[in-house]
Amino acid sequence: MAGVEAICPPRRYRRGDAIFLQGDPATGFFILVEGRVRLILPTAKGERTVALLGDGDIFGESFLTGKPMQATTASVQSPEAVVCPISREQFLEIARTLPEVALAFAALLAERIGQLTEEMAQGTLPAPVRVGRLLLSLGQRFGQKKGRGIRLDLGLSQEELATFCGVTRVTVAQAFHLFRAEGIMEKEGSGYLLYPDRMEKLLEAWESS
Repeated sequence: MAGVEAICPPRRYRRGDAIFLQGDPATGFFILVEGRVRLILPTAKGERTVALLGDGDIFGESFLTGKPMQATTASVQSPEAVVCPISREQFLEIARTLPEVALAFAALLAERIGQLTEEMAQGTLPAPVRVGRLLLSLGQRFGQKKGRGIRLDLGLSQEELATFCGVTRVTVAQAFHLFRAEGIMEKEGSGYLLYPDRMEKLLEAWESS
């Protein structure tokens, strides 16, 4: 990152700032150094959150596909975020002077493709399982260990969580009620305490039933 930041100085953003909007020219990509960013897809029924990104994630890579415009809107979800914008020309310079960064970039893109494939496979699972899998994924990435559980407090509404896994807000609310009844999740202040081991066993049982 030190080498990258020397070529592409980072910028600071605040909660709610748009790093780019859908339809903006796709002239480069971005590395999220610190903070959280939501990728939003505006639809006729409102905004749909398609990804929540954290430290080290890459986004806005539409320029690699030859698309002239950004396909989504990137909005800062954390109180602050530090982002390195990288133009096409800067990326070529990085690839020339820091080839290991270019390889890491390719690995991240391959990982992203794998995640998308897994998400597509989960689309056929029962709705509560999809919600549970989403919570486990978010907990693993953004949660804080607390005893045998993981505290998850991202400030996301049930409506926003619903858009992640392609269900309705009512379905998320019903899943949360079911998880609390099964003792695999507890409400804790503004967030939730997840018990990943118990949740994993229950989700596996539902998937095989």
